[in-house]
Amino acid sequence: MLTGIWTIGIKVPNLEREIEFHQQFGNELILDETIEFEGESYRIPLIKMGDKYIHLAEKAVYENLLPEPLPFGITHLVYISDSLDQDVAKAVAAGAGEIFPIAKVSAGFGERRVGFLKSPSGWIFEIIEITTNLVSEV
Repeated sequence: MLTGIWTIGIKVPNLEREIEFHQQFGNELILDETIEFEGESYRIPLIKMGDKYIHLAEKAVYENLLPEPLPFGITHLVYISDSLDQDVAKAVAAGAGEIFPIAKVSAGFGERRVGFLKSPSGWIFEIIEITTNLVSEV
């Protein structure tokens, strides 16, 4: 079952400027790391904003799998699941398409199993199962 929203993915044209904005705005930079996915490096800072996290990126890790680049702004929501396989199957049965199969991700925030999906209208979302959490709860 989906239990909440963990983070919001946001594509920005300039990470340095966006991080500076968030820090001046009073939000906390929790992690600033680079992850590898399918042979490409992605810098993905994690910002604590109120009771949620936001992930910033100049390019989404799944963007190469889409027919066209994503515009700047919110790119996807990340839902927490306590039964990832069932929730992904339920989303697919309801009409969502998988962007790529469920994968394991390990980074400074911990370890996750993740599924990236696209709704019938084209809205992108991610469902995660947190296996190891290395950041505080918000």
